Amino acid sequence: MAIIGGEERRVTSGGDTMEHSSWKEISPTQYKVIETVFMTAFGGVSGAVLGGIIGTVIMAPMARRYPQALAALRRTQYARAYALEGSAVFAAWFGIESIMRGIRGKDDLTSRMVSASGGGLAYSFAMKGLTGQPAHALFTSAYYAALSGTTATIKSRNAQDAFYIETKAMLSKLGLEEYEKNFKKGHLTDPTLPFLTDSVLQEVNIPPGPRLLILDHIQRFCIQTSLLLHGSNI
Repeated sequence: MAIIGGEERRVTSGGDTMEHSSWKEISPTQYKVIETVFMTAFGGVSGAVLGGIIGTVIMAPMARRYPQALAALRRTQYARAYALEGSAVFAAWFGIESIMRGIRGKDDLTSRMVSASGGGLAYSFAMKGLTGQPAHALFTSAYYAALSGTTATIKSRNAQDAFYIETKAMLSKLGLEEYEKNFKKGHLTDPTLPFLTDSVLQEVNIPPGPRLLILDHIQRFCIQTSLLLHGSNI
């Protein structure tokens, strides 16, 4: 190692110099490759641990309890089998998910479904091997994709609904539940309620009658809140 002109260089045995590498010199493409390799390895290890636990703690005792339904394998055999399947599923799932994020630039529904389908395909190969029936592989892949897509949609919907709790309560009290979609379309969340005006409600296609009821309800609520606050300070 030598310092030449204030710059750190590494001297090789042949007398050539090699620039000191750092993480800052890694290109975005190289970084994505490293990330994908890491996520694949992490998924494989995590899946193996989880699968081993399931095989040891759940499946082995169930096999002893229901010998007619499950194969009579030892605890270690169940642990090994489920560890292999879990490792294959999560390695493929996490690896493909990392690749999809790099391609699409975001973690969206399509990315999750594609990565889940890859996990399902890996699960089929781990169970049946490469000589397994194609129909089983396609069905498992489609099942994983559908399950992941449904779960992601439900989570997204629940997360979105958390911003409209007061709005839902107000519309339900006024009998105007059918206009909830108008509020969501205009992103009129709970914090925006005190700032609503007739023109704002008109922009989200709410008719004049319901607009009057909504604005009157908000005005009354603000007045009651103000009275309670002033009363508590007296």
